[in-house]
Amino acid sequence: MSGSNFDKLKTSIGRGSREESHHNAVALVAPIGEPRIIFGSSDPGTFLRSVAKPFQLLAMLRAGIAETFSLTPRELAVICSSHAGEPAHRELVRGLLARGGLSESHLNCGIHPPFSRSERLRIIASGELPDVTCSNCSGKHSGMLLTCVARGYPVEGYLDPDHPLQRSIRAVLELFSGEIFDKTMTGIDGCGAPTYFMPMASIALAFRNLQDQQFLQRCGLEQRVHQIHDAIDSHPKAFSGEGRLPLRWSRFFRGRLRAKEGAEGVMAIWGPSGAMIIKSFDGSDRGLIHAVPDLLHRMHWIDDTTLQQWRQDQPAVVRNVAGRVVGEITVEIPDPSLLEADFSHSERSGRGFAR
Repeated sequence: MSGSNFDKLKTSIGRGSREESHHNAVALVAPIGEPRIIFGSSDPGTFLRSVAKPFQLLAMLRAGIAETFSLTPRELAVICSSHAGEPAHRELVRGLLARGGLSESHLNCGIHPPFSRSERLRIIASGELPDVTCSNCSGKHSGMLLTCVARGYPVEGYLDPDHPLQRSIRAVLELFSGEIFDKTMTGIDGCGAPTYFMPMASIALAFRNLQDQQFLQRCGLEQRVHQIHDAIDSHPKAFSGEGRLPLRWSRFFRGRLRAKEGAEGVMAIWGPSGAMIIKSFDGSDRGLIHAVPDLLHRMHWIDDTTLQQWRQDQPAVVRNVAGRVVGEITVEIPDPSLLEADFSHSERSGRGFAR
């Protein structure tokens, strides 16, 4: 493979015949059975943010919440979602809280308007105020609280990095990524939960390990990961929602791939072929919307027909308020480069993890 680690993965926004703005990004790909590769500039590292949710749910499943509360795949989907705050999502959250004898007052994720445009407009028109169940992270927080109840952990302080719940989540993330988090790598997410900074190559490795059956068998998590994948695949609306990229893209994945968005322009995509992590340097997802399908096609993870259908769904054009096309969007993908120091995480991790 050719190319330089300092080539740019660039999405240009044009108006007329001129470039008006652009989004630079970097993508790390960890194919199954092959070395990791990089598209774009050198690995800058990033905070996980919401792409961590499948691993957070994995820690909750290890704690026994599915069995303790007889949770359905649809409920598991909303626990690891960044949902749109639609009525169905909010009812799922309220149902989860009720299972544990909890109330909305226990949720410490904060309040923001629903991501769903139709639900946001409905609330405004009705004169209602958004509540804590509108938060895109309320499903995750409900799962965290249920885990505390199931394990007998204190509910108070459940977001503290030293709380036993958060320590168990950190252990899962360290296992899958190969990283050891110290205080310099720890931050606080928008919802108040701990989040961790790490190289994008390690994040890609973590998601690849979700597909590595030998790794999962050694650490006793094969069935738990299957539960997560089944929930995401069978309930895409509970996992995402109106206007959210994972739901918009699910029909192009056709059960082969999954996507999880994170704040500040982070996106994870994974499936049987491996994992891809992409980060937009300016924190916007506008460039990712157009770069992701081209990258997946470049990796042969989607075929020509799927790429054309995807482009028809999200045309690479700029429209004005009246709907007239006034510019175009172009994606420049550099040649990929092998990471300078690659290794097989499966060869050195996943042994002796408590079931």
